[in-house]
Amino acid sequence: MGLKLDRIFSDGMILQREKTVRIWGTAEPGQTVEVALQGQTVTTVAGADGNWRCTLGPLHASEGEELSVRAGAEALTLTDVAVGEVFIAGGQSNMEYWMRYDRDVEDVRPTCTNPRIRFYDQPKCSYPGQLDDFDFSQVGIWRKATPQDLDRFSAVGYYFARALESALHVPVGIVGCNYGGTVSSAWMTAEHAAEVDPEQVAAFQQKLKGHTYKELLAAGKLNAAKNDKGYTTWPAWNEFFLPRTPTMDEIKAFMAAEAAKASEPADVGGLEVAGANDAANAQVDPALLTPTKEAPGSLFTYMVLPIAGFTARGVLWYQGESDDEFDGAQWRYTDALRAIMADWREAWDDSELPFLVVQLPGFGSWMGLGANDYVTIRACQQQAADTDPHAWLCSIGDVGDEWDIHPKVKRPVGERLTLLALRHLYGKDVLADAPRATAATREGGRITVTFDNVGEGLTTEGDSINALEVLVAGESVPFKARAIADRLEIELTDAPAAEVRIHYAQTNWYCINLYNSARVPALPFEVACS
Repeated sequence: MGLKLDRIFSDGMILQREKTVRIWGTAEPGQTVEVALQGQTVTTVAGADGNWRCTLGPLHASEGEELSVRAGAEALTLTDVAVGEVFIAGGQSNMEYWMRYDRDVEDVRPTCTNPRIRFYDQPKCSYPGQLDDFDFSQVGIWRKATPQDLDRFSAVGYYFARALESALHVPVGIVGCNYGGTVSSAWMTAEHAAEVDPEQVAAFQQKLKGHTYKELLAAGKLNAAKNDKGYTTWPAWNEFFLPRTPTMDEIKAFMAAEAAKASEPADVGGLEVAGANDAANAQVDPALLTPTKEAPGSLFTYMVLPIAGFTARGVLWYQGESDDEFDGAQWRYTDALRAIMADWREAWDDSELPFLVVQLPGFGSWMGLGANDYVTIRACQQQAADTDPHAWLCSIGDVGDEWDIHPKVKRPVGERLTLLALRHLYGKDVLADAPRATAATREGGRITVTFDNVGEGLTTEGDSINALEVLVAGESVPFKARAIADRLEIELTDAPAAEVRIHYAQTNWYCINLYNSARVPALPFEVACS
């Protein structure tokens, strides 16, 4: 079997400071394994299956370290090891979204070099053996922030790490554990998925058309377009769709051009299964070309568990868009997010593992697919964060895109996550949380909505307040509004005797322009005034 470290332990890695650090790998069964770093030496014994795991005591921030591992006559040495802050960046495509496609990447690239900022991209796997079926040599490695490697960083992760390193002056490592187009049920245990995401589980079973999950996994290698996620080259789809928002005519032209490149594509998913694997695909029931990433528990099993225990300060979580595709699933997202947090915490053996949760921004439609009920998902995200003592909500309601599900500006997302981390995880005296409506009172035609988390006061951009609506008996009524100190003052044109409801950001698409003094946008709310 021989002495090996798990893939995530490699040259250039960053380990978490001030917490016990787990190291693991394989060796000959029964061999004593010795691990040394920062003057500490610990030993353990490889089990009957060859697996071993050990724990180092808390480490101090440093750079240029060497980690040595010995077992019998074998020895390994990892170089350029740093110790600092580590965060797991989890979720779907907006967390995955590479710096290569960020709107500001070319402004950032010339000055991005910083060996203290590093990124590890967990291979996107959803079935056993996937690492052997395709070329994953360009992922699952530690990279430093350089002009050459910047493209492969999660954009949200990079901007978070850059701001955190600047504030704390220690190395910061981001472990990307994300996969575009994925639902919440894939990121928790299959058992929890059956409990909290029944619509998603039922939809997956329907796609299998009677086949077993085991049969699907066996066919995984045949679906290269969905399961070859090593990104040895940048896929044409990414290069076309992610840097900008194309028109429908441009999309149709692109799809036609891609179809022309394929040789007799099978009618089992169009471009996704066309080309080199057509011959193999023709021998397989189309149901078995269902993407394995849709399977309940699949990403938890094949992406999360392999790195679970890699000591980290917390998790950055940006997911939920795909949960909007299942009618009835939106209102379950509170329980779904709670299940994800519980399963990850159990996997890390850390019941207080912090989650910094990004609330979905405004969105209208993209490629003909419209938002169904983002309002409910956002409310569920807020409820899950509000009722968990180790979770906090990141407001980005001013940086969505009405016509693209992938907003191109990620810097505010990363920097606001950094503010939350500085305040809630490091105890810094900074304004980090979003303005939140706490009370509403009415006197005749005047309504006052009071907020907390305002800092030096609420501010707006422009002459009006976006996403604000006043309703009487379900109908919008005219009003004027202005922000003053910690409150909104709303003047109604008429003063009806009936109950008045104030809706703020209660639509799928909006662009918030109400901020606190840290330029964090206000959270959605709905209140009634008699």
